[in-house]
Amino acid sequence: MPLKNLVEESNILLMKIILPAFIAVGIKIAIEMKRTSKKVSWLNVILSLLIGVGGAYVSSDIIIQSVDLKYISIIIALVAIISDKIGEFLIYKFNVDGFLTAFADMLITSLTKKK
Repeated sequence: MPLKNLVEESNILLMKIILPAFIAVGIKIAIEMKRTSKKVSWLNVILSLLIGVGGAYVSSDIIIQSVDLKYISIIIALVAIISDKIGEFLIYKFNVDGFLTAFADMLITSLTKKK
């Protein structure tokens, strides 16, 4: 019996939470890349995916309890896009992208100098 519950919970986690959030944020990133002429870095893509899917995952318990089962995927996708937009605003407001890029460059430089 516990194995059946584990399989059901895993199915809900992957199919109702992670997959819709990942697809929604991926589509948002693709539209943003197409709409703007600026180049989107890999760091921005990874941060957007982490923030969007993470926001959807954090709020998923509340959504599952308060929304009908057939609407969960679309609500999760909307929450993922909204949390990604909020995260994107905070990233550009506090210049997190520049800080992380400089930190990664410094880390790579220090690791290559030791050899």
